[in-house]
Amino acid sequence: MITLTMKAMGINDLLSSDFMDPPAPQALQSAMEQLYSLGALDEEGLLTKLGRKMAEFPLDPPLSKMLVASVDLGCSDEVLTIIAMIQIGNIFYMPREKQAQADQKRAKFFQLEGDHLTLLVVYEAWKAKNFSGP
Repeated sequence: MITLTMKAMGINDLLSSDFMDPPAPQALQSAMEQLYSLGALDEEGLLTKLGRKMAEFPLDPPLSKMLVASVDLGCSDEVLTIIAMIQIGNIFYMPREKQAQADQKRAKFFQLEGDHLTLLVVYEAWKAKNFSGP
């Protein structure tokens, strides 16, 4: 996120930038490669139009790209929900004394397509119960 923000601020030569506590060159290189693979940077390492949009969100680059892409795909509500659910951490209460029962209840929400859709299904079930507990 920091690398994308700095690029959006017009700082293009990150390797020679004056950091108070500079990151490892490999970490910076890895961040740049990720931004390139997401389409946020062009071949010259400059911010693309997509990258500029991604930088507007205080999210990790893969999540900001997911949010930007959701507009064209018509699924912004779902993607916003998934991103919010990811940000809060573990949503399942798993007491040790009731582990088997908790596992059974959690399994009801499981989605083969992955954890992101499982989170969406959990939210939709909570919403269907008027945002109340179990």
